[in-house]
Amino acid sequence: MPKYNPAESEPQWQQFWQKNHIFRFDPQSFRPIYSIDTPPPTVSGKLHLGHIFSYTHTEIFARFRRLAGFNVYYPFGMDDNGLPTERLVEQELGIKGSDFGRPEFTQKCLDLVKTYRQKYRDLWQSLGLSVDWDLEYSTISPAVQRLTQKNFLDLYRQGIIYRQKAPALWCSVCQTAVAQAEVEDQPQDSVFYDLKFSDLLGNPVIIATTRPELLPACVAVFVHPDDRKHRSLIGATLQTPLGDKVKVYADPQVKIDKGTGIVMVCSYGDETDLAWIRQHHLPEKIILDENGLFCSSCSFKPIIGKNIAEARQIIVDFLKSKNLISQEIPIVHQVGCHERCSHPIEIINRDQWFLKLLGYKADFIKLANQINWYPAYMKSRYLSWVENLKWDWCLSRDRFYGVPVPAFYCSECGQIVLPDESELPLDPLSQTTKNRCPSHPQSKLLGDPLIFDTWFTSGNTPEINTLLNQKLTQGKITVPMSLRPNAHDIIRTWDFYTIVLAFFKYKNIPWTDISISGHILLRKGEKISKRTGGGELRPEDQIAKHSADAIRYAMSGTSLGTDAYYDEKEIQNGKKLITKLDSVANFCRLTLKDYQPPVSFDPATAGLTPLDQWFLSECQHTASNAAKYFSQYDYSHAREVILKYFWEFFCDNYLEIIKKRLYDLPPTDSSRLSAQHTLFVIFHNLIILFTPFIPHLTEEIYQTFFRPLIANSPVSINLCSWPNQKYPSSSNIVPQILKIISLTRAQKSAQNIKLGDEISLLAVTHPNLTQKDLGPYLFDLKAVTRAREITLTRGKQVQIKIS
Repeated sequence: MPKYNPAESEPQWQQFWQKNHIFRFDPQSFRPIYSIDTPPPTVSGKLHLGHIFSYTHTEIFARFRRLAGFNVYYPFGMDDNGLPTERLVEQELGIKGSDFGRPEFTQKCLDLVKTYRQKYRDLWQSLGLSVDWDLEYSTISPAVQRLTQKNFLDLYRQGIIYRQKAPALWCSVCQTAVAQAEVEDQPQDSVFYDLKFSDLLGNPVIIATTRPELLPACVAVFVHPDDRKHRSLIGATLQTPLGDKVKVYADPQVKIDKGTGIVMVCSYGDETDLAWIRQHHLPEKIILDENGLFCSSCSFKPIIGKNIAEARQIIVDFLKSKNLISQEIPIVHQVGCHERCSHPIEIINRDQWFLKLLGYKADFIKLANQINWYPAYMKSRYLSWVENLKWDWCLSRDRFYGVPVPAFYCSECGQIVLPDESELPLDPLSQTTKNRCPSHPQSKLLGDPLIFDTWFTSGNTPEINTLLNQKLTQGKITVPMSLRPNAHDIIRTWDFYTIVLAFFKYKNIPWTDISISGHILLRKGEKISKRTGGGELRPEDQIAKHSADAIRYAMSGTSLGTDAYYDEKEIQNGKKLITKLDSVANFCRLTLKDYQPPVSFDPATAGLTPLDQWFLSECQHTASNAAKYFSQYDYSHAREVILKYFWEFFCDNYLEIIKKRLYDLPPTDSSRLSAQHTLFVIFHNLIILFTPFIPHLTEEIYQTFFRPLIANSPVSINLCSWPNQKYPSSSNIVPQILKIISLTRAQKSAQNIKLGDEISLLAVTHPNLTQKDLGPYLFDLKAVTRAREITLTRGKQVQIKIS
């Protein structure tokens, strides 16, 4: 047989799987259903090795469950709506959404997205994902838009969603409100400015801040109630450096050891300021607009129209000129930034749609406790996020491309008018509704220009999977689904929002299991992502260079939830395994060319040698152990036990032991037939065990060797069954035989004797083995050690001598 060529074979088997619908979900099957809520990748740029890392893990789980006898529902979606996709379109086409009407810009997005969806699909297929592509969905499709808008109407009528002009987290670069989950802390250089406030007697009160530009919006000062140095100020009135009068309050959230221990509260400097303003019913001074510029209502006129950096410098210079800054201390501190663009977040007043979260924390935690988390410690990240929530979910975005908020407003009184479900999907900027304002039925209706946060759509993927494909699934897929797989960075977004929506819609968990992957890293602490890139390590190039199976192997060596470096050594180990399996396949073709597998096989009566029985039993033990690991989503330990058996037991020992039987004994010899049958069964089992990791090679070996020999064999190795054969108790003598073989090899190496060279005598000393025990193994022991004679004597420990 020619040497296996992945570049030729992998596309061939991918086409074979697609043509024969190997991975199609079968609604008529009586097998138990295993459904996967596959992460729909965001269409926002080129895919990178980080995608390959986590999606390989999901793929491994899917293939194992199929082999383990499940009817696997493995769909795929594309998250192709919202801000990430919009920014991609703007960058690639060199345009701005604000320069077009929404229908025209949406069409430009749809045209470009179509190209990217195909690129994504081509890449996933080249990796060999066993996805049922008949189940593919798009989050911008009319069907998903209708589902999202219907959920909005339902939750609004239940009072769960509300509209309010309120302080919202705002990105002035992306020009949109964002949710708390989209804000990530980033270290930034800054300065602590000690500003000179004063009491009404003119005594200085020093307050440290990193935001002196917000001084015109200062509405109060806070100290810790237990701060002995400053608690005398509680209830007093202070004068800011700009001459405004503010009251001093007490609150235990003030950090005594931060700055001077006194905090100025501005509307709105951060989330703590917002909480204090609400809690103490403080006045608001709105000085920032949606562009991040200081607006006309700002009392300090020199900074009106300026951005944050400009305003900060102007006000610092002014305060210095008045000797109102006592000192400046450079620091590095964490700043809340928009995860999409890394620009600092501000808080401004906007009309937005919100979904209630804060009153339901206990419910979200209760649901999470009903889900099996793998690894278990990842649940703590979710719990910490929920416990520290400070905001309701801001559902709306001030952007152009996405699922529109289906709402209208009466031009006379501003009352909200919603469409009927039958009118969905609907874009209120280009379509209307038959419903009218009850107070002014003849008035004009104004369409809401906002779109939904993309998580409000993708947070419904369990519902998308259960409802959109009902014709193909005949309603067999239900909530909860079996598995949600994703990386740990979206626990607080996709996982949390899916649990939130499942609670309000079903009062039930969305999935029974959740598996959390880590990230693939280039350098210490730097994950490969769309934003950080991946250098020249483009996944399509790496697959072409190394093969899909080698890449899959390399991505499966690290424990679930753990970050890993992209390791060329692991890729080479994968290639080594592929080469060895191909070599073993050729060995089997040579030594089993006269072998015909029995129609039925009973290992208890098959006349197998004790040694062959032991290796078969150990193979089944390996399969059972691997299955236990797989059931806990521990693919790395499953791979480890399979590799250990393959390399140490099967290749290093069994293949070497049986060569003399296969090559030298006559075809009718029972021990030769025993070796042939054992070799056939073990290698068949092994390629099934390796299929979740390297499916292209195992499919080729199955199709070119095993399938022609096995009557009524499945059309693909993916439709075979995970090994589950029961074997009689195997001999406890074989491990002792293997130890003797190992010692002999070591002794040969120590004496510079080639392993294949004959030796006259192998003298074995052993504490328990008798000559009778050794008898059934003597032929094989002589064959593998190349000893013409073997003697056995009793001794306290195992020793060998060769001559």
